[in-house]
Amino acid sequence: MRHLPITLITASAMMGLPGCAARLTPGAPTPGGQTPTQPGVAVTDLSPRFLAFYDSANAARLDASDRWIMWKRLYGFAAVPPTPFGDSLARRLLDNAWTRYPESLSRIRKGVASFGVNPDVELGRVVSLLGCGQNTRVRLIAFVGGFEDNAFAFSTDGVPTIAIPIEAGDAQKSMIHEFTHAVHRSSGCADFRSGYGQSLGELVLSEGVAMRVAEALVPGRPEYSYVAHKQEWLDTARARRNTILNGIRDHVSDAGAAAVQRFTFGEGTTGLSREAYYAGWEIVGELLRGGMSFHDLATTPPARFPALIGQAVAQHKHVLELHG
Repeated sequence: MRHLPITLITASAMMGLPGCAARLTPGAPTPGGQTPTQPGVAVTDLSPRFLAFYDSANAARLDASDRWIMWKRLYGFAAVPPTPFGDSLARRLLDNAWTRYPESLSRIRKGVASFGVNPDVELGRVVSLLGCGQNTRVRLIAFVGGFEDNAFAFSTDGVPTIAIPIEAGDAQKSMIHEFTHAVHRSSGCADFRSGYGQSLGELVLSEGVAMRVAEALVPGRPEYSYVAHKQEWLDTARARRNTILNGIRDHVSDAGAAAVQRFTFGEGTTGLSREAYYAGWEIVGELLRGGMSFHDLATTPPARFPALIGQAVAQHKHVLELHG
C-alpha cells in the first residue's frame, strides 16, 4: 500500500535544511540544461531530522502528547493520507513505535546507507529489465516510519518520488517495486497520461508488473512478500481466485477513487481487501508465462489494459481446466 505523506517535503526543499543530505545523480539536468540519457536518482535522507526529534524527545522525557507536538514540529513525515484521519493515524503509529525505536537505532543512524544497495544501480537494473525509460529520473526519500513497512510513491512537479522506510522492511525489494512504477509510467514506456490509479485496469497491471519485477530482480523471498501482505491473506485469495479474477475483469474499466478503493481498502467482489493486488500478481504472472516479456508489458498502452487483463483471465481459466 502507498499513501501520500501528511507532510510533503521535497528534495529541493530539503537541500537548505541542516542535516538533510540531497544528492542528484546521473539523471539530473546538467548546468547547461541538458539531461543525460541515463536514469538517475536524487536522494534525500530524512533520518537526521528524525534523530533530532527522537534525541530531543528522549532528553526532555516528554509524555506522549508533548512528544507528538515535537514530532510535528521537528519531523512530520509519515506514510498516511494528508487528512485529519491521516494525522490521527500518524499519531498512533508514533505511539506504537516509540518503544521499538531503540532496537533499530543503529540502522536509523546509518540513514540511507542502511539500505545496503546503490539506488542508481537498482534503478538501472529496472530500466534494463523493462527495456525502456532510459531517461527516468526519480526522487528517493529515505524516512523513518512506524515499523509498518510501507513504502509509497507520489509525483511532484511531474517527477516521480518514492519514499522508503529505514527502520524496518526489505528496502531493496521495496525500492525495486517503486522504481518499477516510476519507469513504467515514464516516457518511452507505457507513459500513463491519466495519472496514478485512475482506473482499476491501470492499478492491476501496474502493480502486477512492479511485483513481478521485484520477484525477478530480488529473488528468493517468500511469495506473499512480493504482494506485500501475509501468507494467510494469500491463501484466502487463492481459494477465491476465480471469483476475484472474474470480478476484476468485469470492473476493469471502472475509474475514480471509489472504484479503486473498493478493490484495495474495500472488500472487492469476495469480501477480501487488496483484491487488485492479488489479481495483478496472478494476471501478470499468467501473461509472462504465456510468452509476453517485461518489455512487452511495460510498453503496452493503458488503453489496451482491459483486453490484456481479459486475455490473462481466459488463459488462467484454460490452464486450470487443463489440469483439472
